[in-house]
Amino acid sequence: MTMLSRVAENIYWMARYTERAENLARLINVNAFLLLDLPKGVRPGWEPLIHITGSRAEYEARYKNYDERSVVKYLIGDSENPGSISSSVFNARENSRTVRDALPRWVWEQLTELYHYVKENVNAGVTKKGRHEFLMTVIEASHLLSGTLASTMSRDEAYHFLRIGRNLERADMTTRIIDVRTSNLLLESTADLRPFEAIQWMSVLKSLSAYHM
Repeated sequence: MTMLSRVAENIYWMARYTERAENLARLINVNAFLLLDLPKGVRPGWEPLIHITGSRAEYEARYKNYDERSVVKYLIGDSENPGSISSSVFNARENSRTVRDALPRWVWEQLTELYHYVKENVNAGVTKKGRHEFLMTVIEASHLLSGTLASTMSRDEAYHFLRIGRNLERADMTTRIIDVRTSNLLLESTADLRPFEAIQWMSVLKSLSAYHM
């Protein structure tokens, strides 16, 4: 079967944007719990998340500091940030809309459902109270979508481009997290601080869904 380059490109980017939304949701969630586990003098704060996404210049052009609310708003609900969760979900849906014939019907329905959820709940997702539920919904919806594609999609060219997009995005985020997070680990660990060093290493694994493995 011959595939149009436009179809291949849209499927590739649909997979990348979906993976990006999931990775970012998990990263924010893990960072929030990490800060609760560490004492004040050891906390890395929220700035490393901006470094991980590679958007420091864009962020500093619009935000004055790296406080929790500003960083979370930028990464979750800022429509002008092309890498935010809301932008990623929107772009994933748009890329799938024009290639619906090449995808299982459930994929379009699940992406549309996720899109409307994010659109309606993004303001709550930025708050401390609603953040965890919002992020977990994005993660679980992404897992459901991934499972649907793995279970129902033909192993043809479209599926190969889907896997290329997803795995490239995953590899990119993995290298970014390892690069930034390991540089922020305690450089001169004393006996009193070693338990906190372990917590930080655990957060690296949790950010990559690799802790239990």
